[in-house]
Amino acid sequence: MNGWPMLMTGLNAFGLGLRVEGFTPRRSDHGTLAGSTVRALLREFGVLHFVDFPLDNDVYGDFARWFGQPEPVFPAEHRVPGYSQMRLQTNIRGLGANAGGQYWHADGSFLKIPTSVTLLLCEEAPADEGETLFADMRRAYELLPDPVRESVTQLQGNYPCRQIADRDMQRAVAMKTTSLSEEERRRKLDQMSDVIRPLITEDTVTHRRALHLNQHWLRSIQGKSETESAETLDLLYNTATAASNVYRHRWTVGDLLVWDNDLVMHKAIPARASQRKVTRRITIAGGESSR
Repeated sequence: MNGWPMLMTGLNAFGLGLRVEGFTPRRSDHGTLAGSTVRALLREFGVLHFVDFPLDNDVYGDFARWFGQPEPVFPAEHRVPGYSQMRLQTNIRGLGANAGGQYWHADGSFLKIPTSVTLLLCEEAPADEGETLFADMRRAYELLPDPVRESVTQLQGNYPCRQIADRDMQRAVAMKTTSLSEEERRRKLDQMSDVIRPLITEDTVTHRRALHLNQHWLRSIQGKSETESAETLDLLYNTATAASNVYRHRWTVGDLLVWDNDLVMHKAIPARASQRKVTRRITIAGGESSR
């Protein structure tokens, strides 16, 4: 689409997401945008959908650095060959990572400083199924009943990361979706710690607040009983994932989605193995340097 004027359109009626056609990541080409403009658009819309992005790993990796420092991929066997910070994700047994993210989550919630931005580039797309869902977490916060919104700003979530990671890695080895050695597993656990973090984030520029949830890593609310935690989290998830607050993306080859993990939560819908889906993921480390 080089040489065409850029066209930007919203992805839905409630304001989450922006579709960008005619964009090129090569700064000297017609149709480029300044990095600061791209980051500002991401901050405003939460999700950016670039159409017909080049399926070139070097171009893709360079563009990812517009958003900050890419994180290394673990385990190493899921890396795109020659690219330690790019993960191959497929529904093809034995090729890349096969079973991630089929629950509502923000990437990197298990990290002390969570992942800031995620990029996902589609190499092969299924004819149907295999969509990715996105929930607007700023709007979810605003949709909460007033008393709940006021109380949730004081709440913190418990993330028992080491226990969950240990169980996940042992299960992956047992299911033969990875071949981690015992030494690699223990080394990874040594790098992790349990986390307590607020259930909301606040943008340092706009001061807009958003819910921060994760159905896998967030297990309870500090200071609440098991029953109270479950009731509160159910209310928050139900508000965030209501159909009127969710964008469903149907993938096409060359689609690049970029999203801010402080602003959205996402969930992968699996595609049948007979309908191949191949994507390449890069995540960007959190911290002020990434913004």
